[in-house]
Amino acid sequence: MIEQALFSHLPELTDQLGVEHIKPLLDRITTHTVPQGAILVRDQTPIDAFHLVLSGRLSLAVEMGDHGIVLGELLPGNWCGELAYFSGVRRASSTVTASEDTEVARLKFVDFEALMAEDSIAVCRLTHAFIQMMMRRLHATANNPVIDPHGEMLIMGDLSIPWSELGQQPHGVVEFIKKMFGGR
Repeated sequence: MIEQALFSHLPELTDQLGVEHIKPLLDRITTHTVPQGAILVRDQTPIDAFHLVLSGRLSLAVEMGDHGIVLGELLPGNWCGELAYFSGVRRASSTVTASEDTEVARLKFVDFEALMAEDSIAVCRLTHAFIQMMMRRLHATANNPVIDPHGEMLIMGDLSIPWSELGQQPHGVVEFIKKMFGGR
């Protein structure tokens, strides 16, 4: 059931990881529906999993006091939770709310770490996809910032990066930084 749900929405996952590396990942993923308006994770609260949008939309916002600043949306093929994992903080960096009924795949951090021992190639490829996604979000921040009424940049606009673009340029951090600063 999980495999059918995952592949009916994201057949690109096979291309990204390779057919032989999908099974160990699928053994660790669960899927569920987040109803419209429900909060998946709250800003600055503990988080223990990556979430992959399979269908629907998730809205991201940073909470400040009694209000929030909307950062953007995540569409199918996009993950959240990667900043908490790779930073080691294990706290959500934004509040993630379902904009509509949204199907997500959940991969616990402990299962991701267990997968490292079983299939390091799958973890390496998935980590590469996470890094590419974070780099493209950083690039989106520079090119499409959210500006407050005082003219100061807040955060990013469009956070959604199509899964099919994760393997495309820019390939490395150095090349990405050069491109951002106009280098060759």
